[in-house]
Amino acid sequence: MANITFWSKQDGYISEWDADRNYSNDTPLYVGRYLQPGDSFRSLLQFGIDRIPPTSQIEEAELILFLYRNETPSTIHVNAHRLLCKWKQSNVTWNNQPPHKPKPDGIEIIHPKGSGFVKICISELVEGWYDGSIPNHGLILIGNEQINSVLGFVSSHSKECERSPRLKIRFVDGIIEIYQTEELRVPFGQCPLVDSAPIPLGPRKMATFMIENLSDSWRVEAKLQLGFSDCPDDTFFDAGSWVPIKANGYPGEGIVLSSEDAAEYARVLIKGKGGECLLVHPRSKER
Repeated sequence: MANITFWSKQDGYISEWDADRNYSNDTPLYVGRYLQPGDSFRSLLQFGIDRIPPTSQIEEAELILFLYRNETPSTIHVNAHRLLCKWKQSNVTWNNQPPHKPKPDGIEIIHPKGSGFVKICISELVEGWYDGSIPNHGLILIGNEQINSVLGFVSSHSKECERSPRLKIRFVDGIIEIYQTEELRVPFGQCPLVDSAPIPLGPRKMATFMIENLSDSWRVEAKLQLGFSDCPDDTFFDAGSWVPIKANGYPGEGIVLSSEDAAEYARVLIKGKGGECLLVHPRSKER
């Protein structure tokens, strides 16, 4: 297990009251409503995460901010939303702020008179940034804009460097081994079963099989098996129950089965009514 910390590469706040003004050089990051309706603040941040080694697994990611100003009269939430477009710290304003996903990727509770470091868990968002499934345009912090409840966090422009925004990531570095994809066809007859080629396990190795149903059959199931030999004719032991795989074209047409149990080899066993075609994508990873 390893930890790495990234400091924001750009951050700043925007003001609804001065909707065309850029505050890129100011030291605070304001969030929430100040004195009246139409007087809200939001803050934008972006982090680069390029120093995480390839083939790593993200275990946890926390956005860490330092709260120095708290004018909320009651307990509120601060929401971290992913941004959907590029933006520049030097010219972002309330009127040109990039769109964000409505559902927050992280939420933290702020209590009246609270101060100090605030941590917002955004693990799933950072996993998406890391594997490329979510474009990394950063995030926007939105507070309670219905009541006067302004909050002030320290920005990267402050002289208090130790209180600047940071992203702390805990990850496991590993090596993924990719095995050849197998195309399997369930035989017809009294025993409509077919098994994949075994792949090696080890003291620190996890095996994963991604299985796709290419047929229109709803009678396909798969289970994980473990063994002490790579010979398909030797005994393999069930490591779980049957898992159904839906027909091609329906959500659930692909499933994933994994094991890190103490055994030398792993494979998947597939059954159907006969004639179904499936693809098996085996992987293993050092833990």
